[in-house]
Amino acid sequence: MDSTERLLPLLDAVHDTVAVVRERCTEYFDHQPLRLRAATLTSPGAGHGPAEAVAARLGRTYGVPVRVVDDEDGLTAVDRLVEHRAAVPGRTPPESLGGDARPGTQALFDAVRREQRDAARRLAEQAARCAEVPPRRVGVLGGVLSYHAVGEPDPGRPTVVVLNALGMGLGPWHRLMALLSRHHRVLAWAPRGCAPGTRPLRLDDQVDDLTAVLHAEGVRSCHLLAWCTGPKVALEFHRRDPEAVRSMVFLNGSFRRLDRPSDPDTAYEQNLEAMCRSVAGRPTLADVMRRMLGGALGERPDFSGEPAPHRWAEQVLASPPEALSEEVRRPFADGRGLVAYARQLLDFWSRDPLPYAPRVTVPVLGVTGELDRIAAPERLERDTGRFPDARHVRLPVANHYVMHDRPGELAALLDEFFARS
Repeated sequence: MDSTERLLPLLDAVHDTVAVVRERCTEYFDHQPLRLRAATLTSPGAGHGPAEAVAARLGRTYGVPVRVVDDEDGLTAVDRLVEHRAAVPGRTPPESLGGDARPGTQALFDAVRREQRDAARRLAEQAARCAEVPPRRVGVLGGVLSYHAVGEPDPGRPTVVVLNALGMGLGPWHRLMALLSRHHRVLAWAPRGCAPGTRPLRLDDQVDDLTAVLHAEGVRSCHLLAWCTGPKVALEFHRRDPEAVRSMVFLNGSFRRLDRPSDPDTAYEQNLEAMCRSVAGRPTLADVMRRMLGGALGERPDFSGEPAPHRWAEQVLASPPEALSEEVRRPFADGRGLVAYARQLLDFWSRDPLPYAPRVTVPVLGVTGELDRIAAPERLERDTGRFPDARHVRLPVANHYVMHDRPGELAALLDEFFARS
């Protein structure tokens, strides 16, 4: 491996981190530099110059200030995200850079930047195609369920079924679905029961919907990819039909239960429960109470105050991107819909399928994000340990919407897990 190949993971890490930050706060780098250790800048090997020279080229290439530091103590969450990503293989193919992209030249950095832009455009186009796939429909108790299917069926690779969070659409999933569909058939839908004027469904109803989709698609066994509230649906479905499940992934998931004070709830979960109880008891409060959480968009940095680099970086990375703001606010967009959402959440929180966990023999993967402020990472890490064949992965500096922010990293993790399963 030559010095250019060793440099590519760093350039891909900077590109992806800058993109994630700018999706949330376009002005962040007007107030904060990107801090990188000298060892990180020089580790790609000889041929690219000293750390200061590499930092200067990175700054010119990506339009951000880059500061060289000596150790990890001063690194913010944004800086640590670059370090984490730079430690894994890059995705930019060296053969795509052209003959003029020689080590130690700005031409190399510019060539990589062009390839990164092309790759980002291609993924965006693939995600848009996933969003535009005409929905399929299946009759279910109480109505019709619309779902999406992407990727071609492959007898050698079981279908992946996305068990989405209550109240959420598929916007956060399109990038990951585009990558997973290269090797798998992927089925996904917005859970029923949270639309204005609809009857709030129970956990059993959501399991019935999953069964109906699998029957409609002729799927006899599948991998379950469950996000947020989805793990309870996955586990209850496995209890009903264990032969239909190849593996289960709990992505930033929650087996939260009401009246369990030992749970390490997030502040968001505590506030959400208080709101749900109020709205379920007095539906007339819905239009007022739905503004309490505001869709959990997170706190934006106040750059006019005293410098607080660490707090600012965590505030930016813990919040969802602006592109998902409508999706995130979906459960809070309408008073009547919020009543249904609140009652459905209270039903989910009242159910505890975890006593069945020791009887699950299929592989289980729990994935949590370090900066998840929605579902407590500590609880899922603890609960994943109750399954006999399980492992837990905590993604550094990742939030609740990791499938949108880091689809390539997550797709690689899932593809490996599904293959081993």
